[in-house]
Amino acid sequence: MTRQRAQIFQVIMESPRHMTADEIFETARVQMPGLARATVYRNLGLMVRDGQVRRVRIAGEPDRFDRVVEAHEHIHCPRCGSLEDLRVPWIRERLENELGLKVVSMSLNVEALCSRCAREVSPSICREREASGLPEDQTSNMN
Repeated sequence: MTRQRAQIFQVIMESPRHMTADEIFETARVQMPGLARATVYRNLGLMVRDGQVRRVRIAGEPDRFDRVVEAHEHIHCPRCGSLEDLRVPWIRERLENELGLKVVSMSLNVEALCSRCAREVSPSICREREASGLPEDQTSNMN
Protein backbone atom coordinates (compact mmCIF):
# COMPACT_ATOMS: atom_id res chain seq x y z
CA MET A 1 0.00 0.00 0.00
CA THR A 2 1.43 3.39 -0.95
CA ARG A 3 1.90 6.10 1.66
CA GLN A 4 -0.85 8.14 0.00
CA ARG A 5 -3.31 5.27 0.04
CA ALA A 6 -2.44 4.47 3.65
CA GLN A 7 -3.09 8.11 4.62
CA ILE A 8 -6.43 8.16 2.79
CA PHE A 9 -7.44 4.89 4.43
CA GLN A 10 -6.45 6.21 7.86
CA VAL A 11 -8.60 9.34 7.38
CA ILE A 12 -11.62 7.19 6.52
CA MET A 13 -11.05 4.78 9.40
CA GLU A 14 -10.68 7.57 11.96
CA SER A 15 -13.68 9.60 10.84
CA PRO A 16 -16.95 9.12 12.70
CA ARG A 17 -18.79 10.34 9.55
CA HIS A 18 -19.26 9.19 5.98
CA MET A 19 -16.96 11.67 4.24
CA THR A 20 -16.97 12.88 0.63
CA ALA A 21 -13.85 12.55 -1.52
CA ASP A 22 -13.20 16.28 -1.14
CA GLU A 23 -13.49 16.07 2.65
CA ILE A 24 -11.10 13.13 2.66
CA PHE A 25 -8.68 15.08 0.44
CA GLU A 26 -8.78 18.17 2.68
CA THR A 27 -8.24 16.09 5.82
CA ALA A 28 -5.49 13.89 4.36
CA ARG A 29 -3.46 16.75 2.96
CA VAL A 30 -3.03 18.23 6.46
CA GLN A 31 -0.65 15.32 7.13
CA MET A 32 0.50 15.03 3.51
CA PRO A 33 0.59 18.53 1.92
CA GLY A 34 1.78 17.28 -1.48
CA LEU A 35 -1.20 14.97 -1.91
CA ALA A 36 -3.13 15.60 -5.16
CA ARG A 37 -6.91 15.52 -5.39
CA ALA A 38 -6.68 13.10 -8.35
CA THR A 39 -4.64 10.72 -6.19
CA VAL A 40 -7.42 10.67 -3.60
CA TYR A 41 -10.11 10.00 -6.21
CA ARG A 42 -8.05 7.27 -7.89
CA ASN A 43 -7.25 5.56 -4.59
CA LEU A 44 -10.84 5.74 -3.38
CA GLY A 45 -11.91 3.95 -6.55
CA LEU A 46 -9.29 1.25 -5.95
CA MET A 47 -10.26 0.91 -2.29
CA VAL A 48 -13.93 0.46 -3.23
CA ARG A 49 -12.97 -2.10 -5.90
CA ASP A 50 -10.80 -3.99 -3.39
CA GLY A 51 -13.53 -3.98 -0.72
CA GLN A 52 -11.60 -1.83 1.76
CA VAL A 53 -14.28 0.88 1.87
CA ARG A 54 -17.82 1.22 0.60
CA ARG A 55 -19.14 3.95 -1.70
CA VAL A 56 -22.51 5.41 -0.66
CA ARG A 57 -24.43 7.11 -3.47
CA ILE A 58 -27.06 9.70 -2.64
CA ALA A 59 -28.99 11.34 -5.47
CA GLY A 60 -28.00 14.96 -5.99
CA GLU A 61 -25.04 14.81 -3.59
CA PRO A 62 -21.40 13.81 -3.84
CA ASP A 63 -20.65 10.16 -3.11
CA ARG A 64 -19.59 9.41 0.43
CA PHE A 65 -17.29 6.70 1.68
CA ASP A 66 -18.01 4.25 4.47
CA ARG A 67 -15.44 2.40 6.54
CA VAL A 68 -17.96 -0.31 7.37
CA VAL A 69 -17.99 -2.75 4.48
CA GLU A 70 -20.26 -5.37 6.05
CA ALA A 71 -23.85 -5.43 4.80
CA HIS A 72 -25.84 -2.49 6.10
CA GLU A 73 -27.96 0.33 4.79
CA HIS A 74 -28.16 4.08 5.46
CA ILE A 75 -30.53 6.76 6.68
CA HIS A 76 -30.00 10.12 4.98
CA CYS A 77 -31.55 13.31 6.32
CA PRO A 78 -32.38 15.52 3.32
CA ARG A 79 -32.60 18.58 5.56
CA CYS A 80 -29.19 18.58 7.30
CA GLY A 81 -27.39 16.00 5.15
CA SER A 82 -26.50 13.61 7.98
CA LEU A 83 -25.89 10.01 6.96
CA GLU A 84 -26.15 7.22 9.54
CA ASP A 85 -25.74 3.47 9.35
CA LEU A 86 -28.88 1.34 9.49
CA ARG A 87 -28.83 -2.38 10.12
CA VAL A 88 -31.89 -4.21 8.82
CA PRO A 89 -30.77 -7.79 8.00
CA TRP A 90 -34.37 -8.96 8.00
CA ILE A 91 -34.97 -7.19 4.64
CA ARG A 92 -32.50 -9.47 2.85
CA GLU A 93 -33.89 -12.49 4.71
CA ARG A 94 -37.47 -11.68 3.72
CA LEU A 95 -36.53 -11.10 0.08
CA GLU A 96 -34.84 -14.47 -0.05
CA ASN A 97 -37.20 -16.51 2.14
CA GLU A 98 -40.56 -15.04 1.17
CA LEU A 99 -39.95 -14.15 -2.47
CA GLY A 100 -37.44 -16.85 -3.32
CA LEU A 101 -34.84 -14.35 -4.52
CA LYS A 102 -31.10 -14.75 -4.17
CA VAL A 103 -29.86 -11.29 -3.20
CA VAL A 104 -26.48 -10.67 -4.79
CA SER A 105 -26.11 -7.06 -3.73
CA MET A 106 -28.29 -4.59 -1.92
CA SER A 107 -28.15 -0.85 -1.47
CA LEU A 108 -30.82 1.00 0.45
CA ASN A 109 -30.78 4.63 1.48
CA VAL A 110 -33.76 5.69 3.55
CA GLU A 111 -34.58 9.39 3.21
CA ALA A 112 -35.92 10.55 6.58
CA LEU A 113 -35.61 13.57 8.81
CA CYS A 114 -33.19 12.85 11.63
CA SER A 115 -34.57 13.28 15.15
CA ARG A 116 -33.05 16.77 15.48
CA CYS A 117 -34.51 18.01 12.20
CA ALA A 118 -37.85 16.33 12.89
CA ARG A 119 -38.13 18.26 16.17
CA GLU A 120 -37.27 21.52 14.42
CA VAL A 121 -39.77 21.17 11.56
CA SER A 122 -42.69 19.49 13.35
CA PRO A 123 -44.35 22.73 14.50
CA SER A 124 -44.17 24.22 10.99
CA ILE A 125 -45.64 21.07 9.44
CA CYS A 126 -48.50 21.20 11.95
CA ARG A 127 -49.16 24.87 11.15
CA GLU A 128 -49.11 24.18 7.38
CA ARG A 129 -51.48 21.24 7.85
CA GLU A 130 -53.90 23.34 9.90
CA ALA A 131 -53.78 26.20 7.40
CA SER A 132 -54.32 23.91 4.41
CA GLY A 133 -57.32 22.12 5.84
CA LEU A 134 -55.98 18.88 4.33
CA PRO A 135 -55.80 15.59 6.22
CA GLU A 136 -52.40 14.63 7.59
CA ASP A 137 -51.58 12.08 4.87
CA GLN A 138 -52.00 14.70 2.11
CA THR A 139 -49.60 17.22 3.67
CA SER A 140 -46.81 14.85 4.70
CA ASN A 141 -44.69 15.81 1.67
CA MET A 142 -44.98 19.57 2.10
CA ASN A 143 -41.43 20.00 3.54
